[in-house]
Parts: sequence; structure tokens; C-alpha cells
Amino acid sequence: MLQAKKCLHVFSRKVISRNYQVTIVGGASEIGQSIALLLRNQRPITSLVIHDNVTHTPGIVLDLSHIPTNSAIKGYVGSDSLDSALQHSDVVITTGAIQSPGLSEKARLHFNVEFIKSFATRVSKVSPIPFIGIATEPINILVPMATEVIRNHGDYDPKKIFGITSVDLFTAQAMYASINNINPEDCNVPVIGGHSNETVIPLLSQSKPACNLNQKSIEEFTAKFRSQEDLVTNYKKGWSPTLSIAYGVSIFVQGILNALDGRSNQIHAYIENNDFGTSYFAGMVFVDENGAGEMERYSNLSDFECHLLERTIEQLRKDVSKGKKMLELA
Repeated sequence: MLQAKKCLHVFSRKVISRNYQVTIVGGASEIGQSIALLLRNQRPITSLVIHDNVTHTPGIVLDLSHIPTNSAIKGYVGSDSLDSALQHSDVVITTGAIQSPGLSEKARLHFNVEFIKSFATRVSKVSPIPFIGIATEPINILVPMATEVIRNHGDYDPKKIFGITSVDLFTAQAMYASINNINPEDCNVPVIGGHSNETVIPLLSQSKPACNLNQKSIEEFTAKFRSQEDLVTNYKKGWSPTLSIAYGVSIFVQGILNALDGRSNQIHAYIENNDFGTSYFAGMVFVDENGAGEMERYSNLSDFECHLLERTIEQLRKDVSKGKKMLELA
């Protein structure tokens, strides 16, 4: 896919192929299992670590071990083993609770807040700190919260903390290709803002190849794009989307590992960034072995996109503040 290729674009750096350990915290969850399956066959990963608190974690690890690859797979169960699971990790991915029947939004938020708070406290003690990819919802709130915990407790490096938002990029790409009857691998729709219905913005004015959509079609596309997670959840009878998110996580990990190998490239992520009127923002981020660099900028946005951006910045400020407030009240 064009977007995936762009995420992994090489800028002519000396490449040193190494071996890496990737740890999935919450790896026995539905989304964690999908991520683990996709990462199991990534060649640079020589050690895949699954950590979870649920008792069936060893079964997940055993199941994955039956896939014949060159990488070792390890499993850890329980809070007491989290420190061991994090040791020697180059990349750590977090999952958490997803929307599911019988689980209220309040209960899910409480679980994920406690999950990320505990994780961030523990990972902050790892030195050097690994690249951290947070796929735990709500990303707009939990990434700032995790950053504050790490900042206050240990080895803080803002360039290595990411909210994984790749799924937004790929969803826009797939939808744009569908309505214009073009190959998804040959199109590109930049997505900026945050990672929620109210904050994610597809930049159709910057799409390639350019297509002549009237204003009504642009607004309809944007509304439909923003409602895709809810639509999938409705079709899945109350379960959040997991497969497309897991795919996005796998592309994120591949991009980080390429960066660690000396391949400077781009990934789509939500990071600490003060350049857009708020302290956190999502978009295409240049990344190298030292972490996040500059975020890609776009000029000549449409009036509609500028209007959405103003509202997005307002909401992102509230989300960031909420994340920090939750930490204060904890």
C-alpha cells in the first residue's frame, strides 16, 4: 500500500541490520493476539514477548510458538512479572480493554487509565527507555497521561513515546480508493489531528491522485470516515474493530525497527508536539534511531479543513488536560 510504503520510506542512511525484542503488554487480549500474530513473522524481531495478567496467557504463547519462525517467543503472567517482560525491550506496545458487550464506557476508561498508569510507572524504570507505542484507547487522553508518569518517575525521552494512529491513515486511504474506483495501493490521503471522532481530519485537499469532489461529497466523506469505528462496532455487535488496528500497529513496529536499523522514515502517530496550537498532535512523523523528529506540514488547506482544525485543537487541549487531571486525581 502506498501509505504503508510511505511510512517505511528510506532516506539513504547507512543500514545496520540488527536483532530486536518487541514486547506486547496486554498481549493476550483480542487485539494483542492479532498484533502478536502479525509480528510473529517480522524478521528483525528475534524475541517476541507477550505479557498479560490473565491466566490463559501461556496458552496464547504456546499457540504462537507453533508458527515456525526464527524468533523466540516468551510469555509472562501477572503484574509481578512485568518488569522482567520489559527488560531488554527495543519496542513496547500496549493494548488494553476494547469496547465490548457488557462493558460500559466508564468501566473501560477506568481499566485503561489504571493499566497505562501502572505500565508507565514500570517502563519508566527501564534504561535506556524503549520505543513505546500506545494503542490503548482513548489515545488522545492516555498518551499525555503516560508521558507525565514517565516524566515524573524515570528515564524520560519524549521522542520515544507514540500514540499509534496508523489505522486512521489506512482507513482514509481505503475509503478514498473505494469512492474513486482506484487502486488503494496507488493513493494517499493525509490524516492529521487526533484519534477520535471529533479530532481526526482527512485532508482531501492534499489527496493523491487528486479527485474532483464537490463540497457536499467532501463533507459526507469526512463524516463517514469519522464514524467508521462506530460502524464496525455496530456490525460486530458491540465489539471494537481490532484487525485493522492490529495491522496499523504492525506497520508502526516495522517503521520503528527500520529506524533503529538506520533507515530514517515516516510513521503515523500522535506525539508530544507544540507546533500546531496544542501540546499533542497526530500526523506523519519523521523518525530515526533517536526517536521522533519533525511532523509533516501541509499548506493550502481548504476552508472546511481549517474550520475542522480549529475545533480539533480546542478538543485536543481538553483531552490532554483530562489526561493530566486523571493523573492528579488518581
